[in-house]
Amino acid sequence: MSDHLHPDASRTAAPPPAAPADAMDLHDAELDIMQARGPFRAFRKAYGKARDWHCSRGRAAVVALRFALTGDSGRFRSHGGWMVSRIYKPR
Repeated sequence: MSDHLHPDASRTAAPPPAAPADAMDLHDAELDIMQARGPFRAFRKAYGKARDWHCSRGRAAVVALRFALTGDSGRFRSHGGWMVSRIYKPR
């Protein structure tokens, strides 16, 4: 049966050319790029958020480092010592 809207529908498509054995998948390449800048971006965002919540520079740096390495800052005092906060990546 032929498709009158697509004249080449009855033809079989040629298989895609084989990729070299050492070629990296595009998805893997994107992950490498994101992993390379991801921790730095995560650190900056967490540091900025902790500073916005009135944490000291030292506390904000520790919180941001934990967040950049693990994805969870843990609980820390913020808002001038009046609150306990946590920064984490939802799963």
